[in-house]
This record gives sequence, structure tokens and C-alpha cells, in this order.
Amino acid sequence: FGFSAPYRVSMVRWCSVVWLRSSVGLHSFPLDLEIRRQWLRAIGEQENSQLPPGAVVCNQHFTRDSFANMMEFELGYSARLRLKMETVPTVALP
Repeated sequence: FGFSAPYRVSMVRWCSVVWLRSSVGLHSFPLDLEIRRQWLRAIGEQENSQLPPGAVVCNQHFTRDSFANMMEFELGYSARLRLKMETVPTVALP
């Protein structure tokens, strides 16, 4: 097929928890190695698992108190929820 203009294929990111296919409210895995290991254990992965680039976990796996800006988000002052630094997913896990 001949496309006259350049085009970009959009790649949707999905939650890394196997049985949940959410693509909203996504959070990247932490850079801190210990917290990252805790996330991997929580979602049922081996601690030394190699995640695909862009691996994420959705809001549904965190409690309300996991978010640093829940009140601002609910009042409409923030468009996106931010996780607290040492938060680990604890909800709806395998």
C-alpha cells in the first residue's frame, strides 16, 4: 500500500498484571531496585524478571492512600494521579 505522507503506528501500553487489560492510569516500574523487586513479587513475577520496555501497572492495583495527590486529583486540580515513592501494588493481584 502506498502512503504518501509519513504515518506513525500507535502502540498502546497495557497493565503488566496478566489478567487485567487496562490502559488507563498507568505507572512505570520504579527505578529503585528494592521497590522494583517488591512490585515484581506483588504482580507474580520473579524478582530478576526482565520486563519489556515501557512495562506499567495501572491504578487498580493501588489503594487510595498510595497516591500522593489523591485530593488534588478528585478536586480537578491534577489530571493524573502520582504514586508515593515507596508504594507497592497490593490490590487485585494474581
